[in-house]
Amino acid sequence: MLDLTAVKTAAIVGGGIAGWFSALMLRRVLGADVNVTLIDTPGGGAGDIGVSAHVNLVDGLRRNKIPVDEFVRETSAVYKLGVVYEGWRGDDRNDRYYRLFCSAGSRELSWRQNGFCPLLSARIAAGLDLHSWIPGFETIARNAPQKDIPALLRKADLVASYHFDGRRAANYFRKAALARGVKYRTSRVNALELDERGYVRALRITGDSLGVDFVIDASGMARIGIGNTFRAPWRSFSDHLLADRVIPFHWRTSGNPALLTHAVSMNAGWTWLAPQIDRIGAGYVFSSGHIDEPSAIAEIATRFGQAMTPMPMLRFEPGHFETAWVNNVVALGLASGAVEPLEATSMGQLLEQLRNLERIFLGTGGIIGHQTIERFNRANAQCWAGIRDFLRMHYDCQRRDTAFWRDAATAQLSESYAEMRACLQRRTPRFLDIEAYCGSGWQSLFQVVDWILAAASLGITTAAAARDELSRLPPEMRDDVEAYLDGQRRAVVERRPSSAVRYEIVAA
Repeated sequence: MLDLTAVKTAAIVGGGIAGWFSALMLRRVLGADVNVTLIDTPGGGAGDIGVSAHVNLVDGLRRNKIPVDEFVRETSAVYKLGVVYEGWRGDDRNDRYYRLFCSAGSRELSWRQNGFCPLLSARIAAGLDLHSWIPGFETIARNAPQKDIPALLRKADLVASYHFDGRRAANYFRKAALARGVKYRTSRVNALELDERGYVRALRITGDSLGVDFVIDASGMARIGIGNTFRAPWRSFSDHLLADRVIPFHWRTSGNPALLTHAVSMNAGWTWLAPQIDRIGAGYVFSSGHIDEPSAIAEIATRFGQAMTPMPMLRFEPGHFETAWVNNVVALGLASGAVEPLEATSMGQLLEQLRNLERIFLGTGGIIGHQTIERFNRANAQCWAGIRDFLRMHYDCQRRDTAFWRDAATAQLSESYAEMRACLQRRTPRFLDIEAYCGSGWQSLFQVVDWILAAASLGITTAAAARDELSRLPPEMRDDVEAYLDGQRRAVVERRPSSAVRYEIVAA
């Protein structure tokens, strides 16, 4: 049992977004008399990287009493309404498919029959696109200014997240946490001191020692807690996902920021483009087994027609620790695991970890049984498995023109994704399919509509499979589907957003 009812000091190791978000949660959930201290390495914290956030960001802000409007103002955040994938389905770099952030209120999603969405299946069966049915797509297509988006969100079947500067966001969260009484120390944490039970009793920092009762490890890739101290087993995804390097960079821009994150395919991976007010935050995510750093930098300039100054390259192994919570230490964010930032997975997982940690703190009154900790670890691993399989699905695409894309397409499938894909080749994704990726109160980062949009766009779920699915509906329901399709065919208007790479670049 972990008894936090008498906790005196809770520490967060590491700054950045993960550390300061964690500090805000602890300060809010623990009693006012508890000392909440964040310790960050000198020169540490978030890098100057453009962030494309998951849709659970807004919930995370609201739970921590962060006014969304204030966050937007202080961090120069701009709306993100989805992701567009460019050049993933073949040799045509201008080919695109979309994953927009759909709400459950549209008729295409609200009609569910025997676990599937007949109207979306009808679009797949008829060869119609999977984006123009959303009323807000026209606004995205014309790249509307930021001031128009609140009105759009009130009437369209869309939800929003944000693009923002990682350093500005971390500084904003730090300011908010300090104002609420979180203490801040700049020092290197050299080791965690354990008692005879294996619980951390103190942090050994440069020239001092800080007694602690509970620790959140937000040390990023340093992984001082679960990794270096407890030596938890590592579950690698490298057999399934090949990307293991990132070169971040940015460009100055002008004009309306695009309303989508752009995931642009490259020779050995892909580049994200996260629009901001006056610049694009970007990064080339690639496999070191298929390209080296100098060649990757050269490819960026060639692909986008603009030289840039790269930031230091980041290295990672895709995967996660099998246990993120050991005794009185919990690893969150990159300290618990890492994958390529496709679909904003890292921040999304961090916020889901924090939500469930808070839920356990409050739901147990601070008296936490080890079985609860074990369930947290199992659910965390399930969530990581869902991330792994959803990302792996994106490489089941038609592009085969380079060694990376051929190898990515033939990379090993996890047992769960192999079974999932076999089902998706026969029918559309169902709600029951994603239940395996969440448990013990956790929420899947990717909903069934996300799987549908990707599986159908990539050709995993075919028109024939969707037609077969629809054929099992009662005749009166098939009539409703045909009436819907007739209306859609009459109303079809080609709508295409502006190109992901035709930004007005002011300076590198």
